[in-house]
Amino acid sequence: MKNAAFKHLLAHYRAHKNSLIVDVKAIIKNDNLVDNAMVIAIARHVGALNCLYWQALGNGEVNLAKGISRTISKAKAVHGIEVI
Repeated sequence: MKNAAFKHLLAHYRAHKNSLIVDVKAIIKNDNLVDNAMVIAIARHVGALNCLYWQALGNGEVNLAKGISRTISKAKAVHGIEVI
């Protein structure tokens, strides 16, 4: 059974991943008309995922960190989201 830190990080990862998907779909639905609020929302989710990546590594959850990294990489490759 996984420890509490893993479960906590996993819950945050899933929440931010789903929110990122919703925000990207909203941009696609609006025919790529992007306003500042949409950009800020996406940046917030990507930043949170980046933070979760480092927290997962710090807690020794390497597989979770790899999954988070793949999500960030896919967002960058498929949707052109740049990670700072």
